[in-house]
Amino acid sequence: MKQNDVVTYTAQAYSDGETVGSVGEYTLFVPFMAQGETAEVKVNYVKGSVAYADVVRITRPSPHRVTPSCPLFGLCGGCALMHLQYAEQLRFKTLKVQNALRKIGGITAEVSPCVPSPLTVRYRNKLSLPVRGKRGRVKIGMYRRGSHTVVDSDDCLLGNGVFADVVNIFRSYLNDCGAQPYDEKTFGGEVRHLVARYVDGQLLLTVVSNGKWRHDLSPLYERLRKKFPQTGIFVNENNLRNNVIMDKKTLHVCGIEYIKGVHAGVPFRLGADSFFQVNDGVKDILYQKVKQSLRVAGTQVLIDCFSGIGVLTNALADQNYLTYGVEIVPQAVQDANSMAKFAKGKVVNVCGDANEVLPRLAKEHEGKKMCLVVDPPRKGLGEKVCETVTKTPFSDVEYVSCNPATLARDLKMLSQSYDVTAIQPYDMFPHTDHVESVVCLKRQSDVI
Repeated sequence: MKQNDVVTYTAQAYSDGETVGSVGEYTLFVPFMAQGETAEVKVNYVKGSVAYADVVRITRPSPHRVTPSCPLFGLCGGCALMHLQYAEQLRFKTLKVQNALRKIGGITAEVSPCVPSPLTVRYRNKLSLPVRGKRGRVKIGMYRRGSHTVVDSDDCLLGNGVFADVVNIFRSYLNDCGAQPYDEKTFGGEVRHLVARYVDGQLLLTVVSNGKWRHDLSPLYERLRKKFPQTGIFVNENNLRNNVIMDKKTLHVCGIEYIKGVHAGVPFRLGADSFFQVNDGVKDILYQKVKQSLRVAGTQVLIDCFSGIGVLTNALADQNYLTYGVEIVPQAVQDANSMAKFAKGKVVNVCGDANEVLPRLAKEHEGKKMCLVVDPPRKGLGEKVCETVTKTPFSDVEYVSCNPATLARDLKMLSQSYDVTAIQPYDMFPHTDHVESVVCLKRQSDVI
């Protein structure tokens, strides 16, 4: 088999965001197909006995295939599953979690069916879009699949409906002021990304600049304020020569500084770079489930690790137990402290490394039933934190994960001291191949 060969292929199973099947002695990976479908596919890359191909023509379609609602599907790299019925997308994600846990972590516990999202479009409260093109002819949109070429778009069906106006106003502003879009090859240009968050009628827009921003932002603010009276504008200065969207330095320019509101009965305050789950409906379902598990466990002391600005910490706080939020970023802890007074229980936020804070808190509350919640970034906990958790006598651990691969890796280490008692995927990101999961672990000495 070689590049540009056209072969007949049957999708035998799902694999990450693609399908996988065999053609002769080769294993092929092909996107945008359903399990069981047959197609003519064109090979675009071969390495050893593994090949990657794209669909030329579906010859035997699946009953689970639907017409994608977005005209850019397949071109834009934002979605991977819009060609599948929603029920099949949920099955795909359940299998994705199951396969990762078994193959990487050796975890054979049953995976519950993926919980659906209340909304399958218009569910995202945040979009991060690269800015490319030329001066006066700016392009804003998602990257083309498998590349860093931007597919210019006026709208994204996954984002809140207001984002179409935000993107078009921002594009018009950049063209008018003559800002030079970023060039990844030369590291030149002025504007790298648009980051926008819209929650409860409040908009925070961040211009990610390649160094200091030198253009007047007041025309942008005035245009946005006509559509969105509660608007704040920020600049994030990012000189990094990599694909990281935002660097550490974010400056408030004008308008509101925070989004304020109440979700799941918990007041919150979000800054431009605060972590906040992008799907409000699924977030509330997930947080309620975690809190229910903590109540059932008879928690006396709860520690929320990687707590950020304290949204999850406050949501889990309860009059029946003392709650700690552990976070290493000082600014996030300051924001969390401002929110803690609204919690439905006593919340203490601690700024420090989990590997130092967890053993200290465990010693302070020795003899009490302590439970741990972890919600790390995509890179997961890692070996050092997992070792700390295994050596610390938590009766129950609730692991919230957005990456099945790193979750599986971590569970393999945590299973030295804890048994997996429940695995529940949540569809936080419909039409994409991403999935959120909550795994419940119980210390082995407590298992009956």
